Amino acid sequence: MVTATASLVNQTIGNYRVLSLLGEGGMGVVYLAQHPVIGRKVAIKLLHAVLARDADIVSRFFNEARAIHMIAHENIVEILDFGQTADGQPYFIMEYLEGEALIEAVSRGPMPVDQVEAIGLQMCRALAAAHAKGIVHRDLKPHNVQLCHKADGALQVKILDFGVAKILASPDGAQSVKTRTGSLMGTPLYMSPEQCKGAGVLDHRTDIYSLGVMLFEMIAGRPPFTAEGVGELFAKHMLEQPPSLLHFAPETPPYLAAAVMKSLAKEPAERFQSMEEFQKAITGEVKLPMSAVPMGAGATQIAPARPTSARAATTLSSATSEMDGSAVGPRTRKLAAIAGAAVVAAVLIVLLIPKKHPPAPQPTVTAPSAAVETPPAPPPAPEAPAKVTIRFETDPPGAHVIDESDGKDLGKAPFEVQLDKGNDPAKYTLRLAGYRDVPLSAAPTADRTMHVVLDKIAAPAPSAADRRRPARHASHRRSVIDEDGLATPSF
Repeated sequence: MVTATASLVNQTIGNYRVLSLLGEGGMGVVYLAQHPVIGRKVAIKLLHAVLARDADIVSRFFNEARAIHMIAHENIVEILDFGQTADGQPYFIMEYLEGEALIEAVSRGPMPVDQVEAIGLQMCRALAAAHAKGIVHRDLKPHNVQLCHKADGALQVKILDFGVAKILASPDGAQSVKTRTGSLMGTPLYMSPEQCKGAGVLDHRTDIYSLGVMLFEMIAGRPPFTAEGVGELFAKHMLEQPPSLLHFAPETPPYLAAAVMKSLAKEPAERFQSMEEFQKAITGEVKLPMSAVPMGAGATQIAPARPTSARAATTLSSATSEMDGSAVGPRTRKLAAIAGAAVVAAVLIVLLIPKKHPPAPQPTVTAPSAAVETPPAPPPAPEAPAKVTIRFETDPPGAHVIDESDGKDLGKAPFEVQLDKGNDPAKYTLRLAGYRDVPLSAAPTADRTMHVVLDKIAAPAPSAADRRRPARHASHRRSVIDEDGLATPSF
């Protein structure tokens, strides 16, 4: 982590006197300050002095202030001023927010559904306003959401940290912010599949996925995907269907569970296409049919039970009945039950009626014939099992594809295998020198491509002999790895 060169407590920045340190991250440091005359408290965010010499980082730092100012929404932290200190350290001044970060609330376990709905509603409104301005946050996580209260005690959500926000276009339609090609922006636990792939073009639907992960965690008390390594986490976001939310929280209202699951679709086109759509589904204004929602593992493990209220169902089957057609009333269900009973009765009648056997045929005597009896036709040959193709791609390429069933090295990625179509998953390991092994499980239900970003193993510390060697010329040095400060939370 980059650290501040010196504390600024008791110094003056702009018109505010610094009172104390609030926090520090990879990009900068945040202080609590107060106006000496009117007494207003503010939060001042400063870019680390050692980063202030990088024009791209300074541009991204001020881009955060510009993005927040452009949105100007009540659920996004307000920017009051910006500038540079006497020694050239960039800063901007924000409103000071009391309350707690959402990560603190989530750490205590599952949250009440009404509170989750209120938080989701306000976040959808704020992000819809950002998207309307062509701004994508790209780093949504519980650390970047503050839970505050208005004077009347009502909950108010504030979204923070647009430090990696992407301004897609300026009001005149021109590209306004330059982003390094191939750089990963975001926090792996909440990143969308397209972010994990390092896709060059990200739009507002990546925020929809990240918000869905947050809502899942608020309701279930855990995110949909967990892993020990970043590479494994990327693989799960890209390749595995999320587990059913109702499996972890069966009391969740079906419309809310369906909304969250739809937001976690792998393909952006299968998610909500706007935050307004997501908001309507979260609040139950629009109910989704279960057939339109990808349900992950664990959905069949929920024991049947009747819903406790119109807004809370405890089974997947009851969720289906409510979301597939709320207009189905008691009379319709009664008629369906009667019809079903009639069908069962008809089947029983057919099975119980004794069968009448035809009279045995009388033997007949026929004259010998010279005709040759036709041999029976041979049985049809069994159909060959259907095949599916699994393609492995890695970044960087060249990883060995190891079959876990026999330990055989099948080849180097990009590589394709053909399997008999079925539901039993085949297990593989991707292995490349200098990178962490990535275990994969592929169910051969359909053709698919498994693209995995490999996690590089940190180089060992240099020995004493290496440290005595002369340094290489600056032109031969590698660039700094954590150029976006992803190893530590930003403020």
